[in-house]
Amino acid sequence: CCERELKGSVFAVSRVTCPLCDTVCASVSALKAHTRFRHCDQRPFRCHLCASGFKNAYDLHKHVETHNDSDAYSCDVEGCGFTSRTLQTLRWHCKRA
Repeated sequence: CCERELKGSVFAVSRVTCPLCDTVCASVSALKAHTRFRHCDQRPFRCHLCASGFKNAYDLHKHVETHNDSDAYSCDVEGCGFTSRTLQTLRWHCKRA
């Protein structure tokens, strides 16, 4: 958003445009984060089990769940029997069911 209203006052928020894709960011720090995640191929977060690389710790955490030996998540629908190693896969299943 370009401007925001706070207790009747309007403060202009600086807008910074990405020179690579024309995305508009709210600040220079937001532009740096955008550039790192959208335009940089570095993947400094490594899985200790398979050496796959990820751009952020959250994606690494989600990936590590896939190495679980057991299916830790199960569908609550009676008679379904679906199980998965990740919460994300269970949520995907529930949306499709």
